[in-house]
Amino acid sequence: MDTLVALVGQLVSVLRETVAPQACPGVWAWATSALGLGVGLLPAAGALVVALLRRRFGAAYGGGRGVLLAGIGLLTAGVLPLLVFVAAGRVFAASAGRGAVPGLTAAAARSLRSTECFVGAQSTYLGSGTVGDAFTPSDPVRLGVAVLLLGIVPLVTAVFVGIQARLALRRGPAWPARFFWGPTVALAVLTAGVPAGAAEHLWVGACLGAFAGMLLISAVPPPSRETVRRSLQPAGPVREKRPTETGEQRLARLKERMQPIVQLPSPEERGADRSGQQQPRPQYADFDSSRMPVAPSRPGSPGGVPQPRAGGPAPLAAAPGALPPVPGRGPNGFGPPAGRPTGPGGTLAAPGPFPGPTTPMGAAPMGAAPMGGAPLNGRAPRFRVLQRIGAGGFGRVWLAHDAKLGRTVALKSAHAPDGETEERIRREAAALAAVRHPLCVHIHDLVHAQSDPGLSQLEGLVIVMEYVEGVPLSRLVQERGPVDDVSAARIWTGVAGALDAAHRRGVLHRDLKPGNVIVDAAGHPHLIDFGIARRTGDSTLTMTGFVLGTPDYLAPEVAAGQKATTRSDIWQLAATVSFALTGYPPRGGHADAISGLRAAAVGAKLTHLPRRTAHLSLLKQALRTDPDRRPDLATTQRSLDEWLRRAGVPVGGPVGAGTAGP
Repeated sequence: MDTLVALVGQLVSVLRETVAPQACPGVWAWATSALGLGVGLLPAAGALVVALLRRRFGAAYGGGRGVLLAGIGLLTAGVLPLLVFVAAGRVFAASAGRGAVPGLTAAAARSLRSTECFVGAQSTYLGSGTVGDAFTPSDPVRLGVAVLLLGIVPLVTAVFVGIQARLALRRGPAWPARFFWGPTVALAVLTAGVPAGAAEHLWVGACLGAFAGMLLISAVPPPSRETVRRSLQPAGPVREKRPTETGEQRLARLKERMQPIVQLPSPEERGADRSGQQQPRPQYADFDSSRMPVAPSRPGSPGGVPQPRAGGPAPLAAAPGALPPVPGRGPNGFGPPAGRPTGPGGTLAAPGPFPGPTTPMGAAPMGAAPMGGAPLNGRAPRFRVLQRIGAGGFGRVWLAHDAKLGRTVALKSAHAPDGETEERIRREAAALAAVRHPLCVHIHDLVHAQSDPGLSQLEGLVIVMEYVEGVPLSRLVQERGPVDDVSAARIWTGVAGALDAAHRRGVLHRDLKPGNVIVDAAGHPHLIDFGIARRTGDSTLTMTGFVLGTPDYLAPEVAAGQKATTRSDIWQLAATVSFALTGYPPRGGHADAISGLRAAAVGAKLTHLPRRTAHLSLLKQALRTDPDRRPDLATTQRSLDEWLRRAGVPVGGPVGAGTAGP
């Protein structure tokens, strides 16, 4: 202890010569306050260590980890400050008693005993009496100073220390915080024998140091949500780590795949086996209709506006066109501020009903129509094709009237009647039939074009989907400009829910892009076109070297030739949301598919992320090159829903409604 007292005496002497001002109540009093400032930073140092440790092991710190965190708190907020208080008190008590002062030279000791302003000798001011003696009612002034500096200031210091600990324990259990603020409160009691003057200046400095430490810890980011999620998962078998691959290796492997992408084999070559014999085309009887759930069909929606499903979002009072303008943004929450010219024609007008051609999507439970498509009672065709309205990943889309269902439907047929395409259409129908979500495309039936006279202009298998009027997000942003933060959050959380429902049934989308997110007339985003969807574990049904997906929205690992996973869909969804906020893909646009695929494969820099958005941090996390570091869909939904609630807007509101994010 004598060694520690000497070290503290030397430290106070150095502070007197370097930082203490020559002002009342004396240079030694100011040096003591500077020493207290360092004492106040000790718990901050411990909280900083805790924050850095938690970035590695997340929110699971039971057992040895919990003991480590508690020990750090006891050491930095209790033991070390107590030792400094006691050692400093002995230095000044020795000076007041006219004895030898540990750690001080003779000149420093004489300076400590000098008289300063109204306090008299500094040694007496700092070293006489004790903290307990200061709380005597005989001297009201002295009692008031003691209550303030030895009672209230220590409590405020403990509050600051507790906030430091809570900041370091964000996104995790907060119980270790008590091992920080508890010792600080105990310090006020354990230092009752320290000279009152020295203790007062030490506590003033400690309070300032604790406040500064609180600001320091607030700048340290908490552990990522993905780290927290992993730490809370039960221990399982260790997954083999994938070998790392440099950008040059990715590019070299990409070049090897360029030829198959540019020169695709003909349908005849794809359908022939090694012996040169043409393989038979899969028949419709191969489709297992028992896997298709059947539910009662619902009457058609007037005007093409979707009606609410059981368990789905409540209907809205008005379509986006009836919403009031958003302050600081363009009409309906899109585009630049109102009044800013957008082209030669002037400014954005208030939006009305969605213009232009409509897009098919599924938005209702399965219909009651049986599988198959023979003419009704042998008398009339079931389908009457009206017009072609679009094209999906592996099929053209037609608008038609279904006499059996008594409503307008969307039909999706294969581009070419080859076996591979028909197998993909068959698998798409089975996959979508297993997914149940109000914002995810559903189908009514699967028929063969040859089974109905009304489908004479179509070929191969035909998926019968519900038709709902809506506008692709790509065209909506192109015509009205980027969306605001509230609309982006609603798009993200809504589509994430639909995508999560698909993932839970083992279905991957693999071509998520702005064109495959439809905003219906009520302002709800829907996920459509699982044209290249597959069940987890299915064969890819792709030729060697051929990558399915849109290059500008393709996850880096898929572009580099790795197997698509749920994390790949998460990357594509984040890229779609980034487009909604900026009008550009996150890597920027490319002139052709080859350059876009090359940029994706080498993990090109994300040059077109939104700069002014509350979702930038979440976007960067979801667009990480390493798939394992991307937050899962459930975590993303919770974060976005919490942000919408903090913004004071409904979570399930329409796209285009609300205010700009805070």
